[in-house]
Amino acid sequence: MAYRAITIEQNPLDYFLQPHSSVSPLQVGDVVLRANHDPKEIFARLIRVATDSQWSHSAIVYLVSDPPQGFDNTYLVEAKTKGIHIVNWRSEVVPFDEFTVGIKRPLLDWYVETPYERARHDPHDPEDTHGIAYLRHVRGIAMNQINGLYDNKTVYELTALYAARVARRHLSQIPQVAEAASTVADLFRKWDESDSSMFRFICSGLVQYSFFEALRRRISNDLEIPEHREAALSNLSNLHRIIYREDPEGIIPDYIEQVQSGRLRIQDEPPEPVIDLLKTALPADFNNSPNLQWRYAILDGDVWAIEEAPEGYVPRSEKELQMLQLINPEHASDKEK
Repeated sequence: MAYRAITIEQNPLDYFLQPHSSVSPLQVGDVVLRANHDPKEIFARLIRVATDSQWSHSAIVYLVSDPPQGFDNTYLVEAKTKGIHIVNWRSEVVPFDEFTVGIKRPLLDWYVETPYERARHDPHDPEDTHGIAYLRHVRGIAMNQINGLYDNKTVYELTALYAARVARRHLSQIPQVAEAASTVADLFRKWDESDSSMFRFICSGLVQYSFFEALRRRISNDLEIPEHREAALSNLSNLHRIIYREDPEGIIPDYIEQVQSGRLRIQDEPPEPVIDLLKTALPADFNNSPNLQWRYAILDGDVWAIEEAPEGYVPRSEKELQMLQLINPEHASDKEK
């Protein structure tokens, strides 16, 4: 898919907070990607290097600016090395020369609302949109993990799981590397399970898990209500659409099929391979995912609107070319085995 980028504002705070408007360009559930260029931020640099990506962080929009209701800021849920917490919009974009930001929106044209959800729409609510009940559920799931601090054991586990991803992609000729990484991950997982039952995440794992778990729970609840069952079954068949990373082994389609056939209950905690798939999502995965639509990007303090363009579109300036290169799919030539 081709894109074009249009400069629309030179102040990300004024544009996205809209102090004199009741309508925000952001929506609940928008996925925010960020690259931190501060040389002192070693952890962010290590993530970019380790994942071969320009992005080092991701978050979910939790609450959008609504000045008439007294909310003069926009807030996000994110996971960092010290835990999961809420941050305001300013902390994501200031200083402008240190942060590059991308904003993508979940595509929910497939999502079937229940009669209850349709009846709850409020035309006077600036936040209201198709699927808003689900998106609010997503942010609730993320918030529920607020005490899910992850420690060194979990970082080691995630590192080993990611090593397995890298090995399968780049070292398919040496399968022992992937197998060894998976073995290490199993050891750390068992160690972690003896310490706590709370799920723990890096930033992108929190985002991916929240989208999946919110939809799983909604489907589970709706299957018990006769007038909601049709919507639940349709959404179950589309569960893969909120998976924003590659799934080369078909873990999610297999999970869907097992639930549909009755071999698994969607009410039960998903199998370990499903959880591992969710936990090891990367910021680069969100950059690449066709299930998320590009909306905006912030580069050197300039706000760009990202729009679809005809194939063969030629950027009108070097700055636009730089902007479009920023949102190009990463690892496009790689194929996981």
